[in-house]
Amino acid sequence: MDGSAPELLSERLEGDIVLLTMNRPRAKNTVSFAMWEEFSAALDVIENGTPPRAVILCGAEGHFSNGGDVKTPPSRGEGALALAARLEMGQRIISRLRALPCPTIAAIEGAAHGIAWSLALACDLVYCADDAKFSAPFIAFGLVPDGGAAWFLGRRLGRQKTSEIIYSGRTVEATEAEAMGLVSRLLPAGTVVEEALAFGRMLANRHAAELSKRLLHIAETSDLQSCHALELVYCHMAQAGPEVKAAREAVLARAAAKKAAAAKQS
Repeated sequence: MDGSAPELLSERLEGDIVLLTMNRPRAKNTVSFAMWEEFSAALDVIENGTPPRAVILCGAEGHFSNGGDVKTPPSRGEGALALAARLEMGQRIISRLRALPCPTIAAIEGAAHGIAWSLALACDLVYCADDAKFSAPFIAFGLVPDGGAAWFLGRRLGRQKTSEIIYSGRTVEATEAEAMGLVSRLLPAGTVVEEALAFGRMLANRHAAELSKRLLHIAETSDLQSCHALELVYCHMAQAGPEVKAAREAVLARAAAKKAAAAKQS
């Protein structure tokens, strides 16, 4: 790869899908200051425009990411937390990715280690190759879990299972991750990105998907009454939009076609 090549590729594909590709394959797509900066620029475009149908995050050359680049210093500047400057940038990106008002899919081939696992867990869906691997080996490097690893895993697995994974730093195979509810779909290796793209393009009612994403996000920190109130507002908005009418017409058309086919066979 040319040293001047972008470390994050951002493409707006057919069907209005944004594909973000971590692009440091010779370094196992580890994240650098430059990659976080390019992430920020890509998210600026997404946040300040019409939300895409979906955002898909993957790694170049069949490997998601080995996490932070341990071969380069993580420090920058002379602030009080200068030695954690790269991590702070990553935290901002993870928070922004999680808050995007559209479905997000992490497409995992190869492995997602360290902060890369947190990046994946920040997405709404995790599509995963059946031979992929995950780990949070922070303690082995004399570090603490970062990127929200303890937060994401703790909410999904509970304290005991999360503690076992964090303290041991062991590798979690794809099948175990699926069994624990950390993977949305397990897929044959080499097919994950295409399957994620297909899912994104299948989301025909993009306004309904966007409002659902906003509702799911708020539901994590709200009580039932607050969610009910927001549901009413979003339902009113959806009923007034074009997607409900088009969806009803499509259902009626399919029913009529099925009835006509049955009548023709009888």
